[in-house]
Amino acid sequence: MEHYEHFTLQDFLHDDHFIRWVKNPDAESNRHWEAVRNTFPHQSAVIDHAAGLVQGFAKFYPEVPDATIEMARQVIMDQVSSEKHIPFKRKYLYLPVAASIAILVGIALWYNPTEVPVHFAKAILKTDPEVRSANDGTTPKTIRLSDGSTITLSPKSNVRYEMGAADRRVVYLEGEAFFHVGRNPDRPFFVFANGLTTKVLGTKFKVSAYPDGADVKVEVTSGSVRVYRSENGKERAEPDGLTLTPNQRAVYTKKDLQLVRTLVAMPKSLVTREQLATYIYTDTPISKVFEGLEEIYGIKVIYDKEAFKNCRLNMSLSDESLFEKLELIGKMVEARYNVLDGEVIFIGEGCSE
Repeated sequence: MEHYEHFTLQDFLHDDHFIRWVKNPDAESNRHWEAVRNTFPHQSAVIDHAAGLVQGFAKFYPEVPDATIEMARQVIMDQVSSEKHIPFKRKYLYLPVAASIAILVGIALWYNPTEVPVHFAKAILKTDPEVRSANDGTTPKTIRLSDGSTITLSPKSNVRYEMGAADRRVVYLEGEAFFHVGRNPDRPFFVFANGLTTKVLGTKFKVSAYPDGADVKVEVTSGSVRVYRSENGKERAEPDGLTLTPNQRAVYTKKDLQLVRTLVAMPKSLVTREQLATYIYTDTPISKVFEGLEEIYGIKVIYDKEAFKNCRLNMSLSDESLFEKLELIGKMVEARYNVLDGEVIFIGEGCSE
């Protein structure tokens, strides 16, 4: 199974075992290829792409004459040759795939023989390949992706990304980057970074995953993400994964293989400055103050409602940081707080009547 780790699209298209599975899947072959996906999650997009091409071949090949297939093949080969800006080595890699996907152009010729599908061939050959980008400078570098998302790449960091798959968007990160992902539920966005996978539909978050670092960190600014160890291999929510919401972060310790959820160092307000100025309380039950904190920071506050039901506060939530506010509340009601699993927990005797 190990050889599938580095399989390219053309490798899958020429693998008899893979083709038999796509054409005639059964329980045993399904288990085998699911295991391949689980072991090498970065290959899922390539597997799906190859499977789609094989299915197209299987469906239409009997209806296309050999002469038409050869004509389509020549169209693709001519198109590759005319692209002078493509380096020789890259052209060489296209040749096996061109021979395979010629059948798709043949389909177009079969149903519309009056037009030679040069543009169709060009579109197939130019599906978004893997792109690499590095930041060797001293300031952040912004990368705009074809789906409208952006990656702000920190210095001494690099990414590889593939935007061409119909059902997913994939990024491989070494170092640190801030992601602003355009929402698309039909094409989830995956970031693979040093043993940790982050899956999102559309949000803002930062990933820190330097190769020589002890930890991998994911911090969420807006929306939500799902994080889990890449060793799990599955691109869906696993029981041992974590869902992060704004102002939460996950820390994955590579040495111990531990994944922990906590709060970011400096939680930011999720409301506007004008809205923040309205959070002023006079002789107000502490429950209302805690509700205000949850609205401002998106962080749940857990406390004994019965013990604290008589606590009333006079304060504003517009100035200090979250942790300064929590310290102030603790002094007012003689309680202390802890942060556990990305939530705030207040512990104390409460207030007498």
